[in-house]
Amino acid sequence: MARGVCNYPDHEVAQITSRLEDAIALRRRASRSSIGALMDGRPPLQAGPNSVELALLAALAQTYGPTIFRDETFGPVLDYIAERGAVGLVQRVLWEERPADVVATRLHNARVAFEILCGTWPEIFLAQAIAELKRLGVCAPRSDVPPFDA
Repeated sequence: MARGVCNYPDHEVAQITSRLEDAIALRRRASRSSIGALMDGRPPLQAGPNSVELALLAALAQTYGPTIFRDETFGPVLDYIAERGAVGLVQRVLWEERPADVVATRLHNARVAFEILCGTWPEIFLAQAIAELKRLGVCAPRSDVPPFDA
Protein backbone atom coordinates (compact mmCIF):
# COMPACT_ATOMS: atom_id res chain seq x y z
CA MET A 1 0.00 0.00 0.00
CA ALA A 2 1.32 3.43 -0.94
CA ARG A 3 2.08 5.81 1.90
CA GLY A 4 -0.84 8.15 2.48
CA VAL A 5 -3.46 5.87 0.92
CA CYS A 6 -5.96 4.01 3.08
CA ASN A 7 -8.64 1.55 2.16
CA TYR A 8 -11.72 2.93 3.84
CA PRO A 9 -14.90 1.55 2.30
CA ASP A 10 -16.45 3.74 -0.40
CA HIS A 11 -19.65 4.33 1.58
CA GLU A 12 -17.61 5.55 4.57
CA VAL A 13 -15.52 7.86 2.37
CA ALA A 14 -18.74 9.26 0.87
CA GLN A 15 -20.24 9.88 4.32
CA ILE A 16 -17.08 11.54 5.62
CA THR A 17 -16.78 13.67 2.46
CA SER A 18 -20.39 14.80 2.90
CA ARG A 19 -19.76 15.70 6.55
CA LEU A 20 -16.62 17.61 5.54
CA GLU A 21 -18.59 19.46 2.86
CA ASP A 22 -21.14 20.51 5.49
CA ALA A 23 -18.39 21.55 7.93
CA ILE A 24 -16.67 23.75 5.32
CA ALA A 25 -19.96 25.38 4.29
CA LEU A 26 -20.82 26.07 7.94
CA ARG A 27 -17.40 27.63 8.61
CA ARG A 28 -17.71 29.83 5.53
CA ARG A 29 -21.18 31.03 6.44
CA ALA A 30 -19.96 31.83 9.96
CA SER A 31 -16.89 33.71 8.71
CA ARG A 32 -18.97 35.83 6.34
CA SER A 33 -20.73 37.31 9.31
CA SER A 34 -17.49 38.26 11.06
CA ILE A 35 -15.93 41.70 10.68
CA GLY A 36 -12.51 40.12 10.01
CA ALA A 37 -13.78 38.54 6.82
CA LEU A 38 -14.89 41.93 5.55
CA MET A 39 -11.52 43.51 6.34
CA ASP A 40 -9.44 40.72 4.80
CA GLY A 41 -9.59 42.03 1.22
CA ARG A 42 -9.85 38.59 -0.40
CA PRO A 43 -12.97 37.79 -2.39
CA PRO A 44 -15.18 35.39 -0.43
CA LEU A 45 -15.32 31.77 -1.49
CA GLN A 46 -18.69 30.27 -2.31
CA ALA A 47 -20.40 28.80 0.76
CA GLY A 48 -20.34 25.19 -0.37
CA PRO A 49 -17.18 23.50 -1.60
CA ASN A 50 -16.69 23.47 -5.37
CA SER A 51 -15.65 20.43 -7.44
CA VAL A 52 -11.94 20.85 -6.72
CA GLU A 53 -12.61 21.11 -3.01
CA LEU A 54 -14.85 18.04 -3.10
CA ALA A 55 -12.00 16.09 -4.70
CA LEU A 56 -9.68 17.33 -1.95
CA LEU A 57 -12.20 16.46 0.79
CA ALA A 58 -12.59 12.97 -0.69
CA ALA A 59 -8.79 12.59 -0.68
CA LEU A 60 -8.71 13.60 2.99
CA ALA A 61 -11.54 11.16 3.78
CA GLN A 62 -9.69 8.34 1.98
CA THR A 63 -6.45 9.14 3.78
CA TYR A 64 -7.65 9.81 7.32
CA GLY A 65 -11.15 8.35 7.55
CA PRO A 66 -13.25 9.26 10.59
CA THR A 67 -10.15 10.45 12.47
CA ILE A 68 -10.77 13.84 10.86
CA PHE A 69 -13.71 14.37 13.22
CA ARG A 70 -12.21 12.76 16.32
CA ASP A 71 -8.80 14.43 16.30
CA GLU A 72 -8.87 18.12 17.20
CA THR A 73 -5.64 18.74 15.25
CA PHE A 74 -7.74 18.66 12.08
CA GLY A 75 -9.62 21.81 13.17
CA PRO A 76 -7.01 24.19 11.72
CA VAL A 77 -7.04 22.16 8.49
CA LEU A 78 -10.79 22.62 8.06
CA ASP A 79 -10.48 26.31 8.99
CA TYR A 80 -7.79 26.77 6.34
CA ILE A 81 -9.90 25.09 3.64
CA ALA A 82 -12.85 27.29 4.60
CA GLU A 83 -10.73 30.46 4.51
CA ARG A 84 -8.35 29.83 1.60
CA GLY A 85 -9.85 26.95 -0.41
CA ALA A 86 -8.51 23.65 -1.65
CA VAL A 87 -5.87 25.08 -3.94
CA GLY A 88 -4.36 27.16 -1.16
CA LEU A 89 -4.25 24.14 1.15
CA VAL A 90 -2.54 21.90 -1.41
CA GLN A 91 0.01 24.58 -2.24
CA ARG A 92 0.73 25.14 1.45
CA VAL A 93 1.18 21.44 2.19
CA LEU A 94 3.30 20.62 -0.86
CA TRP A 95 5.44 23.73 -1.26
CA GLU A 96 5.25 26.10 1.68
CA GLU A 97 5.92 23.75 4.56
CA ARG A 98 7.72 25.35 7.47
CA PRO A 99 8.96 23.42 10.51
CA ALA A 100 6.27 24.87 12.79
CA ASP A 101 3.45 24.61 10.22
CA VAL A 102 0.76 22.65 12.08
CA VAL A 103 -1.46 22.27 9.01
CA ALA A 104 1.25 20.99 6.66
CA THR A 105 2.67 18.69 9.31
CA ARG A 106 -0.78 17.25 10.11
CA LEU A 107 -1.43 16.50 6.44
CA HIS A 108 1.90 14.82 5.70
CA ASN A 109 0.17 11.51 4.88
CA ALA A 110 -2.07 13.23 2.31
CA ARG A 111 0.86 14.47 0.21
CA VAL A 112 0.57 11.58 -2.27
CA ALA A 113 -3.14 12.26 -2.76
CA PHE A 114 -2.43 15.98 -3.19
CA GLU A 115 0.25 15.25 -5.80
CA ILE A 116 -2.29 13.14 -7.69
CA LEU A 117 -4.75 16.06 -7.61
CA CYS A 118 -2.04 18.36 -9.00
CA GLY A 119 -1.27 15.90 -11.78
CA THR A 120 -4.94 15.49 -12.61
CA TRP A 121 -5.72 19.22 -12.75
CA PRO A 122 -2.42 21.10 -13.14
CA GLU A 123 -4.17 24.17 -14.57
CA ILE A 124 -6.04 24.52 -11.25
CA PHE A 125 -3.43 23.59 -8.65
CA LEU A 126 -0.39 24.91 -10.52
CA ALA A 127 -1.88 28.06 -12.05
CA GLN A 128 0.83 30.38 -10.70
CA ALA A 129 3.62 28.09 -11.90
CA ILE A 130 1.97 27.70 -15.31
CA ALA A 131 1.63 31.48 -15.66
CA GLU A 132 5.34 31.89 -14.92
CA LEU A 133 6.27 29.14 -17.41
CA LYS A 134 4.19 30.85 -20.10
CA ARG A 135 5.87 34.16 -19.31
CA LEU A 136 9.21 32.43 -19.90
CA GLY A 137 7.94 30.88 -23.17
CA VAL A 138 7.86 27.30 -21.86
CA CYS A 139 4.96 24.98 -22.66
CA ALA A 140 2.91 24.32 -19.56
CA PRO A 141 1.32 20.97 -18.64
CA ARG A 142 -2.39 20.48 -19.35
CA SER A 143 -4.75 17.82 -18.10
CA ASP A 144 -6.97 15.59 -20.22
CA VAL A 145 -9.70 15.91 -17.59
CA PRO A 146 -12.63 18.09 -18.71
CA PRO A 147 -12.84 21.49 -17.00
CA PHE A 148 -15.19 22.06 -14.09
CA ASP A 149 -16.08 24.86 -11.70
CA ALA A 150 -12.90 25.94 -9.94
